[in-house]
Amino acid sequence: MRWMMRLGWLLCLGLGSQVLALDFPHRARVLAIEDLTHDVKRVRLTLLPPGEYSFKPGQFVFLKVPEEFIQEWNARYQTTHGSVFRPYSFASPPSRLPEFDFIIKHFRAPRGKDVPPGVASTYVHTRLRPGDVLHLSDPTGTLYLGQDSDRPILVVAGGSGAAPFVGLLEYWFDQGMDRTRTIHFFFGVRSRRDLLLHDRFSKWAAEKENFTYTPALSSPREGDDWKGETGYIQLSVEKYVEAPSEAEAYLAGPPIMVKMVTEVLRAKGIPDSRIFFDQILARE
Repeated sequence: MRWMMRLGWLLCLGLGSQVLALDFPHRARVLAIEDLTHDVKRVRLTLLPPGEYSFKPGQFVFLKVPEEFIQEWNARYQTTHGSVFRPYSFASPPSRLPEFDFIIKHFRAPRGKDVPPGVASTYVHTRLRPGDVLHLSDPTGTLYLGQDSDRPILVVAGGSGAAPFVGLLEYWFDQGMDRTRTIHFFFGVRSRRDLLLHDRFSKWAAEKENFTYTPALSSPREGDDWKGETGYIQLSVEKYVEAPSEAEAYLAGPPIMVKMVTEVLRAKGIPDSRIFFDQILARE
């Protein structure tokens, strides 16, 4: 089982930005930046130059934050960051290369705590502009390896953990997998304003014969006028997945969500060997 955790906790494992040595051989120019929610942006990029480059659906890359921004950050917050990089999933299928998307949530400073906000996401949300050039690592990750299977598919995402599944679902649809396998996408967020790409997922559910979309709000806000599922997303998984299940499951989101959903899936008869998620999915 590959446990997922917030990147800030990975220093002890040698995976943080000041421990892990990475190369950044790829460059990409920002084409457009779009607000998806109040704290999530979609960044569209194109490779420079658009030569040989490939990634597998569900993979991610490390994005390097420019050194000049880090110097300003250290001066402002009295931090001592050296080279800073963070992982972001491809939120588009490989067929769209040389263009591709990232979906990036802004990790603001926690209330009541004397700590700065997420350095990389703050750079993306406050400084990045169309025309800027970013430096990227080689693609990595094994969220989906193209298993030769005819099992039903369960996808469970929390918040910006939906990012890798935007491209992965589009890839599956391009491959016609929705015609031969059932795909159920469970998407949990706090309130309606956090429900990124809701119209796209709803449209897919209306058009794709074997695709089901179940969003759930854990803390609906006054005025949300929400008539769908409420509560944490594992409750919807518990409600709609019948046991014993022959499905394979793909998860992305906060560590506690992954833990709770995994417990539900095990109770439904799905072994760990059919539950897939990468170690690094939270983004600061």
